[in-house]
Amino acid sequence: MYWDQRTWLEHRNPRIRELTRKIYDQYGYIDRNFPILGTKNESIFTRIIDDQIAQLYGVRLRSTPSYFIQDDHDYSENDEAEERWITFPPDPFMLRFARTTQHLYYPEFLLDANQPSGLAGTSAGDRRPGLSETYGAIRFGRLVEILLYDIRRYLTLKGKLAVFVEEDAENWLSARTKADEETEHLIHCPSHPFGWSAGKWCEWYPDVLQKDGKLGIESPKYFWQPGWFAQHQRLLKAIGSQKRIPLIVSGDLHALAAGKIIKSADLDFSGNPITTILSGPLGTGDLGFPSAFRDTPPRVPHQLKLEEMLKPLEKNGFTIIDLSPQSIKFRLFAWRPPQPVEEIDTMEPILSFELKR
Repeated sequence: MYWDQRTWLEHRNPRIRELTRKIYDQYGYIDRNFPILGTKNESIFTRIIDDQIAQLYGVRLRSTPSYFIQDDHDYSENDEAEERWITFPPDPFMLRFARTTQHLYYPEFLLDANQPSGLAGTSAGDRRPGLSETYGAIRFGRLVEILLYDIRRYLTLKGKLAVFVEEDAENWLSARTKADEETEHLIHCPSHPFGWSAGKWCEWYPDVLQKDGKLGIESPKYFWQPGWFAQHQRLLKAIGSQKRIPLIVSGDLHALAAGKIIKSADLDFSGNPITTILSGPLGTGDLGFPSAFRDTPPRVPHQLKLEEMLKPLEKNGFTIIDLSPQSIKFRLFAWRPPQPVEEIDTMEPILSFELKR
């Protein structure tokens, strides 16, 4: 969901400012001083989101259970930190924007008996008791549990103590990860991936684009918080200590990729590598791919040793994961113009592999 406010309307690049205003002039401008619903903002808001969700996807997913994790743009801003602003954690307007988008278009997470009702983002006064907006789980019997978590809403800027995931939610994620005997498989699905960086501010990693065009840490990333990587390490340690196949599936970087985390700083997973997947964007235009918008494709950050089965591929695509009690099979599919649209009907996977318990 893209309708960034300050970060696009006041962007340093005049081309982006001009393009943004040209598009926004067609719809109208959201007034940050008013609520979204019940004001002049409502009709503008629904036109914006209708065109990006309802009109775009129609009823194509009507027979498929679908789950959504919100990320930075769903809060009406790109994640950026500079002298003029620091966009996260979300201010009251951004929070209203994200909550309204989710309530009207993205379902909140299903109720889960294993999820504490007091987690941040749960049981808001205007939502059903126990309903979670930020952290959730999908359970399919004894086969698999899938943990879904938004890293934006409750991130903090406390230096070495900073976090992406709220403290109680981190404890819940760790507890579910350690529950080895309950399901054959467990999949972590954070809103931002483990394993790659595009030099963005709000990432697990301090890597940023250097003058030589490579990602690195020689010139520091402005206002990046070391506590974010510390939490990354705690979560990876929990994921890698399972008897099950350690697996992370995520998106955000507008690419498809697959790799195995062998080491992360002082953590060694060589005996049980953590598989991490970028599942692919359903639809990204040329300007939305990292190499165009950020002048670099996603790359492996310097703290990680990652065995890449598929380096980040900037194409539209998706991943099909087949689970059985003893194995997980992956098939990654990709397509991007100028490939003919007709090729989509007969696509073969660009990568197929299987992991066994």
